[in-house]
Amino acid sequence: MKILVVDDEFVSLQKLSLLLSAYGKCDAATNGEQALEMFRIAHQQNTPYSLITLDIDMPGMDGPTVAEHIRQYELESGITSMEQQGKILMVTAMTDGKSIMSSFKKGCEGYLNKPFNEETIRVSLANIGIL
Repeated sequence: MKILVVDDEFVSLQKLSLLLSAYGKCDAATNGEQALEMFRIAHQQNTPYSLITLDIDMPGMDGPTVAEHIRQYELESGITSMEQQGKILMVTAMTDGKSIMSSFKKGCEGYLNKPFNEETIRVSLANIGIL
């Protein structure tokens, strides 16, 4: 499985990449713009990401906005089947309902709360159908 981990906080980015490396090859991006570019390149090279984790609160382009752009790109590329789309997992310390609903409306399948560990990651992956 090919995974894109996106977080502006270095420690979270490294920890999540390390824990997810048990499930596949991880690439890392430190902001939304970089993530979208990596996402597009992967599709152009016919090696799309199966899983994209997005920090919900990043400077510049936040996670829900990145998710919305990803879903729009997939739609414009004719990728409409949920089986073909990359799974998006929002990662955040926020627990308010408004943030959660906004993320799901923009196209994410699941949510991973910080702080996370091997078990919470495994549960989140199982909940979105990765495991």
